[in-house]
Amino acid sequence: MNYTVVEKGSRLYIECLPGEERLASEREALDLVSICGEHGTHLLMLHSENLTADFYNLKTGVAGAILLKFVNYYIKVAAVLTPDLVNQGRFREMVIETNRGSEFRVFYQRDEAEDWLLSN
Repeated sequence: MNYTVVEKGSRLYIECLPGEERLASEREALDLVSICGEHGTHLLMLHSENLTADFYNLKTGVAGAILLKFVNYYIKVAAVLTPDLVNQGRFREMVIETNRGSEFRVFYQRDEAEDWLLSN
């Protein structure tokens, strides 16, 4: 997966870039965990272009499996998604629930996602 290392002050995070590769399985999630480890950060930013349609369809279990990997490896993830993707079926309910926590949150603006990632 294409990514860039973003440095803000003394903090670093990995930002996935749009491309042909998409986060579709636990295997790709582990690849991102490794990338975070290689760069000494536990912060990750994803964009809607990085995720497959199965991620938004909770019946597939893809979102749950991927997010569980990130939680297990203490990776804090901010996802910058569009309102039309967030408001699909039960995915919206998951977003409302996860946005109460401190491990995974969904944002509509990149700046807001970055501020949350770098807080703490």
